[in-house]
Amino acid sequence: MRKGTKLFLELIALLCSAVIAVPLYFIIVNSFKTKAEAADLSLKLPTDWNIIENYRNVFESAQIPMAFWNSLVITFFSVLFIIVFCSMSAFVIQRRDSKLTRIITQILVVGLILPGSIITTYYVMDFLNLVRTYAGVILLFIAGNYALMTYLYISFLQGIPKELDEAAIIDGSGKYRLFFRIIFPLLLPVNASVLILAAMTVWNDFLTPFYFLNTADRYTLSLAIYLFFGQKSADWNLVFSVIVIVSMPVILLYMFMQRFIIAGMTSGAVKS
Repeated sequence: MRKGTKLFLELIALLCSAVIAVPLYFIIVNSFKTKAEAADLSLKLPTDWNIIENYRNVFESAQIPMAFWNSLVITFFSVLFIIVFCSMSAFVIQRRDSKLTRIITQILVVGLILPGSIITTYYVMDFLNLVRTYAGVILLFIAGNYALMTYLYISFLQGIPKELDEAAIIDGSGKYRLFFRIIFPLLLPVNASVLILAAMTVWNDFLTPFYFLNTADRYTLSLAIYLFFGQKSADWNLVFSVIVIVSMPVILLYMFMQRFIIAGMTSGAVKS
């Protein structure tokens, strides 16, 4: 590659990085300002650094530990069941070429296209006594992510030969041992992708907890942002502080899991 072309591509990559870096810088810097300075919504550094007071105020007013625990419980169980249910469903759909599985595949396509209905869903959840419960919100997140995540698993499973299943069955493996002991460990790269996508979706979701879990003792971190908006004004310094707190776990998760995705991509690129 020519030196000029390489330099041009590096500049393009730098500009693309700025699309992410500038908003992140904007949020962090404004979380360090006073209420008056943060209201300007500028990129300037604060003249009066208000870091400790802002974050202390947020932790005390929004009860961050309780909100963090609620978000953690909902995200953990939602992502866990999404990975287990979607991977098992995808394995059956991909391995069995029958009329029933083809119909299920078409239903998944419909699930990707059709939007959800809050009113209908709320009445169904209320009828089942699942409103304002962890179980109800977790079930909603599983249903909302099921179609997309199952498709990701189906695409990945197409690269795992069926001869592996046949060899395991000949060796005496049952259907559950075949999946959880042989197939599931091979799904590590796609598991990492699903984990990141599902965790980001569940952790950052605002509407689902707002409608179905809107109680004083069970609100999540995403709902904590709403506490600092008034009818005519907003404490932007505190809003940005909450956004930083909400974003940090997802950023740390992505930094930890990205090596598994890269390892899966590189291993899949080399054929024996």
